[in-house]
Amino acid sequence: MYKMFRFASVVALLILGSSSHAQLLFKGGEPYVNYAYEGYRPYESVLFGRDRRPQFDELGQFLMNGIRVFELREFRTIYPTPGTLIAKPEFYQDYLNRLVISKESYGGGISRLIVGDYIRTKFTSLTLDKATINGIRFDRDFSPWSLVLVASREDFPIFEALGNADYKLHGEEGSLFKPSRAVYLLGGDLRAQFMGLDVGVSWVNQYRTDSFKTLSENSIKGTLPATGHPPLWLVVRVADQDPDDDLGVRVRQVVLALNGRVLRYRPGPYDKLRPEELTLTVTHQPERTIIPPVRRDNMNNLVIPFPHLLPNPQGFYEISGKECILFWFRVPSIFADGLDTTVVNRARIDVEVSGDYEIALSEVFDGDSFNPATYFYTAARAKGRPRDLDDFRWVRVHYGRQTGRMLASFHIDLDRKGYMFHAEYVRNFSFRSYPALVPTFARHVEHRTYAWYAIFRRDWDWASLGGEIFDIAADYSTALVVQDDQYATYYKLKTSPFSYPNFHEPDLPSNFDLTNTIVFNTVDDNDDKDRYPDQYFLRKTTGLTGGRYIEDPDGVFPGLDSDLNGRPDINENANRIPDYYEPFLCYKVNPDAYEYGDDFNNNGVIDEREDDLKPDYPYDPDRRGLNLFAQLRPLKGLKLTFGHYTVRAPYGGRRSDATYGKVEYRCRFPFLIDLYLADDFKSVRDDIRDDVFGLPRDPIYFEPDVIPLAYPTEQERLNPLGTAVLQRDPLLMRDSFVNTAYLHARFLRVPNLNLEFSLKYQDNFQRRTRFQPENRIRDLAAVVKADYTWNPWGQLFVRPQFKWLGRRYTDDRKVILPVRESFLFPILRVEYHLSPRTAIKFGAQGFPFFKSTYRNGEVPEADFDSETYVFLVSNTSTCVGYKINVNLGYELRRRIFLERSRSEQNIDYSRLFFRVIVGLRPFT
Repeated sequence: MYKMFRFASVVALLILGSSSHAQLLFKGGEPYVNYAYEGYRPYESVLFGRDRRPQFDELGQFLMNGIRVFELREFRTIYPTPGTLIAKPEFYQDYLNRLVISKESYGGGISRLIVGDYIRTKFTSLTLDKATINGIRFDRDFSPWSLVLVASREDFPIFEALGNADYKLHGEEGSLFKPSRAVYLLGGDLRAQFMGLDVGVSWVNQYRTDSFKTLSENSIKGTLPATGHPPLWLVVRVADQDPDDDLGVRVRQVVLALNGRVLRYRPGPYDKLRPEELTLTVTHQPERTIIPPVRRDNMNNLVIPFPHLLPNPQGFYEISGKECILFWFRVPSIFADGLDTTVVNRARIDVEVSGDYEIALSEVFDGDSFNPATYFYTAARAKGRPRDLDDFRWVRVHYGRQTGRMLASFHIDLDRKGYMFHAEYVRNFSFRSYPALVPTFARHVEHRTYAWYAIFRRDWDWASLGGEIFDIAADYSTALVVQDDQYATYYKLKTSPFSYPNFHEPDLPSNFDLTNTIVFNTVDDNDDKDRYPDQYFLRKTTGLTGGRYIEDPDGVFPGLDSDLNGRPDINENANRIPDYYEPFLCYKVNPDAYEYGDDFNNNGVIDEREDDLKPDYPYDPDRRGLNLFAQLRPLKGLKLTFGHYTVRAPYGGRRSDATYGKVEYRCRFPFLIDLYLADDFKSVRDDIRDDVFGLPRDPIYFEPDVIPLAYPTEQERLNPLGTAVLQRDPLLMRDSFVNTAYLHARFLRVPNLNLEFSLKYQDNFQRRTRFQPENRIRDLAAVVKADYTWNPWGQLFVRPQFKWLGRRYTDDRKVILPVRESFLFPILRVEYHLSPRTAIKFGAQGFPFFKSTYRNGEVPEADFDSETYVFLVSNTSTCVGYKINVNLGYELRRRIFLERSRSEQNIDYSRLFFRVIVGLRPFT
């Protein structure tokens, strides 16, 4: 019994001792575990797990263990920190790919909240249409209602990129560079959607804010900075509204009133030694400038670097064409009347003017930029084309910086049982305020404009009737123009991803220094309809800061996407070079001159391939018009269209009228041919300019004595036409009868043989006008191409291809630049599959005995021969869900001019390449 008691006591002591580690010096560590039974619990992500910490809401309630990936704060006080802060740490990119989407379903509806850098958003084409909103979007669907709300801080969007610290510079409280001002975009779209009917309203608001002002001092009309600079000069620019007409402008006098008080000015040059003197300096500029051409002297004083201009003996100034007159008013910031001091907070300008005038306003201030001035904005213009230069009139305008813009729209869309009706009406409000020395409460000057359109169509089995009517005001715009010296941080900070030269002002000439001005538009210029706007105030970021493309990286190539792969047919490889001028790719597509399509604005460019410099409105501003048409379908494949349209530019004083018709026939003869025939004709009078970007004729091909000033880049050497530039509409249809015939045939008779032929012929019979003689312009373009697939044995495939293009563009009067050219592309492709994943490929475009050629009948010195050879081994496999292609190869390329004097411009090189491409499997 005693032994049993002693044994029990020892066991009890051991059990008690094991429950209290404080009694032992032994450190056991983690226990042994067999994962075969319990299963393995992996470590959390190293970065995410290490930085994760408890997160609470503003009421102190625990939310989760996590990290901050996005935060927007705006302080309306000086303490603890002034300014608007936005934070997007690296986890926003690493884990969320710069996009967060949350979803909720309640009350019979569905809601989604999206936070991201690139959010597609469109209300209507006249209010909000952006490929990439950087901000927040909320969508709510509660049938039959649909609601969309958006918010964005537009001026400091912070596109997070690997290796940069911009979110720390603009998003941390301790940063010295956090912006105290901001430009916000707010918008909402509410519509009721029924079967075939959509009715709604849209509201879009852009406005400036200043965190140094209280909430009551900020409004949706916008405000000006509390710490800005008052104007030193108000500058009035008077110019000829249409430089191409034979009219002109006369100015007799310009009168300035501040706070309603008309000031007496001394005409003459500005004297920097007497800056307080009220002087009116008049200067002449041979070209109209986007900003006043002010300069700083060697003492850093702002001066007017042009002589004062006196009026002519008749007592007025007269200009025409591209020149302009600038009136520089030296303005005070305060009025001192005895002991009373009044701050200048409004300005009125009266101009006595005649002719086809355009009045624009700007200011010069003592700012931080090299060009401390604002962009000129059009304040008034003549309506029509007044020709009486002795008919003087007084025109009154008010000056102010733009603080906000508001758009309100009503729209209706009906598509049901053969009926189609689309209409929209927009009221546009632009707010401006004078930049006073103490702008606590902004005194807004409101400018209203409008835009509306209606489209209708009725379809039957055999016919259709339709039309459209529209009116877009000349001053209609969806842009907000903001000058702010805080934007200098975009390019002055070496640690920012927006380092110079990435922040740019596309409206400024290349030889101008920055003014720290950004133009924010709620409707993008995105002619190729991809994810990148055609222009943006941030260009491609530099490699030194780990940036990436922010401008359109693949160029702007509007056009059809016949294979629906999301890429334009003329630039499938997205490399900024049109495919019709790249070896091998050139077989599939043709230059614009060889293609057929509608050209309703009569500028000689197919409408679907136009790249302009305008927001993508359904109609251009200053357009009022009507279009009616009828379409008949009497037989299968046959379509007859007849119509008439008239378009006016009320302020530009120009017009476009056309009566048109079109016959189309499409058919297939089984096992023989696919055929498409079209013939359109129109009697047209059009003197409205529609300028578009185009690829010009590179001098290397048309001038035998050109010596390049700089060594061309690889793309410049390989691209026959160079880079796109804005080309003027030649106005070849001021008064014409134009007929265009087109034929496209594809032969199907022989298996594995594709043979295609297209022919386009256009006749432009120009009638005599004041601007053009009677003339006949002919344009003939033809394309012949053929390819054959031969499988001699096993996995060997041989594909010879042949393509020829020829064009002849001439006129009777010899007033246009003629074109007589031809391209010849003999191509051979050989492909042998070693396995389902690996293939050996060979390609040649041009051979020693049969070269690829270019011939120019007008400039024979531009003729050249070329050869391109490519040999490669390609393997395609999959890895962790990704499709991976590896290719190793060799390329040889030659281009030899027939003219020996151009031998320096020949191309003769070879290269080895090894490339790995990773992507996702296409959905089938």
